[in-house]
Amino acid sequence: MNNRIILVSHLGLATGMKKALEFIVGEQSQLYAVELDEQGIEHFKEKLRFLENENKVDHTIIVSDIPSGSPGATAYSFFAETGSVRLLSGMNLPLVLDLVLSSAVKPVEQLIPEAISAAKEAIQDYTIFSDGESEDEF
Repeated sequence: MNNRIILVSHLGLATGMKKALEFIVGEQSQLYAVELDEQGIEHFKEKLRFLENENKVDHTIIVSDIPSGSPGATAYSFFAETGSVRLLSGMNLPLVLDLVLSSAVKPVEQLIPEAISAAKEAIQDYTIFSDGESEDEF
């Protein structure tokens, strides 16, 4: 399966996510990061245009930072006419890792729900209770 994964976000998150993922698993040729910055939405569209003519892909999976945000909505509408496109929001490292590591071996219909499930399971609330005493004396 030839899937393209495009991370889109407001300034900083998509590039940081791509760097973190590639630090863990190495460079990924099917992974791209495009960010909306102070240059505006037209500049964001220009960056997307570079990906439009990439090698033929079976599916484009767009992962955005927030639901209904400008980066995700713009990228989805940009690629919607190019074939099979899916948009996921709530970008986090477990989600992107699962998508990247499994995209070559799982069909999109299985890949996406499993990646979302893994990402949700990774969200944990750890509470540390303290008796109020500190070992440090000032």
